[in-house]
Amino acid sequence: MAFGERRRIVKKIDVRGIQSEPEKRLSFLTDFVGFTEDDWKALGESVEVLGPRLPGILDALYDHLLNYDDTRKVFLGPRGEVDPNYIAIRKEHLTSWLLTTVGGSDRRALANYIMATGRRHTGVEGEPERVVPPRYMVALTSFVQTAILSNLFDLLPNEPDKLRRIGLAWNKMMLIQLEMFLKALVPYWPRWDEA
Repeated sequence: MAFGERRRIVKKIDVRGIQSEPEKRLSFLTDFVGFTEDDWKALGESVEVLGPRLPGILDALYDHLLNYDDTRKVFLGPRGEVDPNYIAIRKEHLTSWLLTTVGGSDRRALANYIMATGRRHTGVEGEPERVVPPRYMVALTSFVQTAILSNLFDLLPNEPDKLRRIGLAWNKMMLIQLEMFLKALVPYWPRWDEA
């Protein structure tokens, strides 16, 4: 054995499997980023901490989206005005996303849900007039991740261990889901980048 080299077990990546099977992709990503059963538990714990703040987080998210012309147009109704009913539906969907994520005991269902959510943002499976370009999925992942962490800092200042566990779990999960969203979005990226 060469100097500085140590024996390692090299894990095999089922590249074909992770390209075509959402459950294998989720399993690979959780292993790759070190997302453990303790992280799943920490996500579950976060519901009681973040739950009361969720309406404020959603309001801040949609206020932010409405501040930019290119993202605002996704929320316009037929008369060119912001459609409050559509925003209410989107808030319900984001609440469902949160609950589905933290309740990830059925990993196959979660993996398929994440990929379906990504595809719905393409307009191919969603509404063609409400396409969300990948740049906004990346930016919104950061926005949501920051909102979650900021709220955790506010809510758990005297519980650093709990803050660390929940914060790290959400950080890993947000990036796992972002990668899966991008997998669904990438085939449509060039079309969006031209707009």
